[in-house]
Amino acid sequence: MILVSVASIFAWTRGLAHRAKLDSNAELLKFADNLEAVCIETIESGFMTKDLAICVKGMSGVKREDYLNTFEFMDKLAENLKLKMAN
Repeated sequence: MILVSVASIFAWTRGLAHRAKLDSNAELLKFADNLEAVCIETIESGFMTKDLAICVKGMSGVKREDYLNTFEFMDKLAENLKLKMAN
């Protein structure tokens, strides 16, 4: 599910970034860029769903503590995005 979630997020952020450029909307562009960065940073810091954990550790090497469910992952993204947008 994470690949679909991340792919959907990036589809939206690319659309938002394009809209931001058309409208000269710096805040929207910043939001889109920050959301993409947060997705990458969150996954690289070890917070991912099961499908990505399987890609990293292999099918037999994944334990429940190695991944988040989709809702937990989205909550983590929201938490990290709030922190990034506050800076």
